[in-house]
Amino acid sequence: MNEISRADENLVKLIPPITLDFNAVYRPSQFTFSFNHAGKQYAFNTLTKQCLETEIPLSAKAGEGRDELIKGLFLVPEGKDECAFYNAISSLMRAFNRRKGFSCYTILPTLGCNARCVYCFEEGMKSVRMTPETVEQTIRFILKTRLNNKVCLSWFGGEPLLCPDIIDRVCEGMREAGLEYLSAMTSNGSLITPQIVEKMVDRWNLINIQISMDGAEEDYLARKNYPCYRNYYHTVIDSIGRLSEAGIKVSVRCNVDENNWNSIPRLLDDLSQGVKHKRNVGVYFSPLYHARQSEKDIELWESILTARQEIIAAGFKVAPFAGLGLRFRISHCMADRGDLAITPDGSLHLCEHCQPESRCGDVWNGITDESVKTEFGRFDRTRDQCKTCAFLPSCTSFSSCPVIDLHCREVHELQTLDALRAIIDKHNANESEEEEETPVC
Repeated sequence: MNEISRADENLVKLIPPITLDFNAVYRPSQFTFSFNHAGKQYAFNTLTKQCLETEIPLSAKAGEGRDELIKGLFLVPEGKDECAFYNAISSLMRAFNRRKGFSCYTILPTLGCNARCVYCFEEGMKSVRMTPETVEQTIRFILKTRLNNKVCLSWFGGEPLLCPDIIDRVCEGMREAGLEYLSAMTSNGSLITPQIVEKMVDRWNLINIQISMDGAEEDYLARKNYPCYRNYYHTVIDSIGRLSEAGIKVSVRCNVDENNWNSIPRLLDDLSQGVKHKRNVGVYFSPLYHARQSEKDIELWESILTARQEIIAAGFKVAPFAGLGLRFRISHCMADRGDLAITPDGSLHLCEHCQPESRCGDVWNGITDESVKTEFGRFDRTRDQCKTCAFLPSCTSFSSCPVIDLHCREVHELQTLDALRAIIDKHNANESEEEEETPVC
C-alpha cells in the first residue's frame, strides 16, 4: 500500500491500540471513502485523515492480509456504532485541548450598514451601535475573561467600518492593559481609505480581512443595493490592492448563485487588472444559502470547483475549502469552539449570527445561562441524517447550526474528491522528482 497522507498524529495518540478480533467479520468503515484516480484505487479515512493507494474489500477477517487496514480503521467490526465512536473521540480531543476562558471575541460595533445586500441575514434587525458605556464594559469583560495575555478581536457587523472610533477604543484598551492582540475583520470594503489602512496596520493589528463581492459591477450594484452609491465597486478593488501591499491578507468572498455566476469571469478580470499587489489576496466562491437549498446546487458547486483554475490564472490564491484538511477538526465554527460574539447592546452570543436562542448573557454579568452554552453547541447531538455519513468528521456535528445543505453529502464528496486528487497528483509528482534525482550506479 502506498501512503499518500498520514493519519493525524494527535488523533492517533488518543485512539486506543486496535486489538485484532479473529472471530469478527470486518466491513468498510463508514468513514472510509474509496475512489478512483488516474486508473488507480484509493481510500481516504475522513476520521483519521490517512489516504492510501489500495482497494478496500467488502468484508475481511483478521489474519487474511488486511490487518493494516483494520488497525488503520479503514475496516471495522460489523455492528460497530461509528457515530458514537466519533463522538467519543471528539470528546477526548476536546478534553485534551480544553481551555479555561476565551481567546477570541467576535465584536459587532454596530448592526448598521451602508449597503442593503439583498441576501443579508440581519435584515429587519434594529440598526444600533455600541454606546460608550457598552464599549468600556466590553473592554472590562475581555480583560476579565481572556484566556491569557493574547487575544483575537474579530470585527463583524453590520459594517464594522461605520464605527472606526469604537475599534480604536477597544484596541486602545488592550494596549493599556498590556495585552498582545490581533484583529480580523469581515467587511464590504467600501469604506476603506488610506487612513483606515494606516489604522488597521498601526493601531488595530489587523492580520486578515474578508471582503465580500457579488459579481462584476452590474451584479455588484444590484446585490449590494447601496442607498447612496459612490463608485464603491472600483473603490473596493483599489482597497484590496492597498491592503495587500500593507501586508494584510485579504480573502475576497464572492457570494454566488445561478443568476450572477456568468459575471464571475468579468469580476476576476477586473480584480486582476485593478489589484497590482496580489501576493496576499485569495479568492473563493460561496453559494448563497438559498442556492445551497436549490435543486441546482450540485451544478453550481461543480462550476465553483472548475473556476478555481480561473482564480489562479487571474494571479490570485485559491482559498481552500475548510471541510477537508489533513488534521482532525476539533471545532468547526465559533459556537463549536466556545468563543463568544458581543453585540452592540452588550449581549453575549455563541454564534456570530446572533440568533435569540444563542444568547447566553451580557458583558455586565458574564454568562448567565450556562444551559444555553451547554446545549447550543452540544457536539454529541448529531442530526439523524448525519449519523451514518462518511463526512461527519469534516462537518459540524451539532444540530443547532442554522446552515443546512440540500445535497450535503454530494457536495462534500465533490469537494473531497477535488482536494484528494490534487494531493495525489502533488505526491506523485514529488515521487517522480525524487526518482529522477536518484543516481543510477
